[in-house]
Amino acid sequence: MKTTALFLSALLLLGCSHNILPKPVEAKPKPQTAMLNKTKQTGVATRYVCKDDKEVRVIHEKVLTKKSTKNVETIYLTFGQVTEKLKSTISASGKVYTNIHLRWIERVGGANTLTNSVGVILADVCVAQ
Repeated sequence: MKTTALFLSALLLLGCSHNILPKPVEAKPKPQTAMLNKTKQTGVATRYVCKDDKEVRVIHEKVLTKKSTKNVETIYLTFGQVTEKLKSTISASGKVYTNIHLRWIERVGGANTLTNSVGVILADVCVAQ
C-alpha cells in the first residue's frame, strides 16, 4: 500500500513539474495593399523623382463606372515598396488623388507632392522622369 501511494505521489509530482512551453508570438500582419495585375495594366506608368532622392511610381487608369456616366480616375501609387489605390477628388489646385492612407497632389507646374492622411509630407517636389 505504501509503495503504491509513494509511486502515485511521485507520478503526481512529475506531472505537476512539467515545463510548459511559452506560446509562440504571432507575427504582425503586413499592411493590405491594392493588388495590381500587371498583365492587365491599361494605364500609363510614370516615375517621379522627388527631393531627397525619393521615388514615386504612378500608374494612371481611367475607369468608366457602371452606375453613372462620369469618369472616375484611379491611380496605383507605389512609394517605399507599398502600392496603394487612390481615386480622384475635386480640387482647385490641380488633380488630387486620395485614399484612407495617402494623398497625391498633381500640380500644373509639375511639382507634385505626396502626403499621408494627417498631412505629413512624405515626398515633395516630385518631377516626372
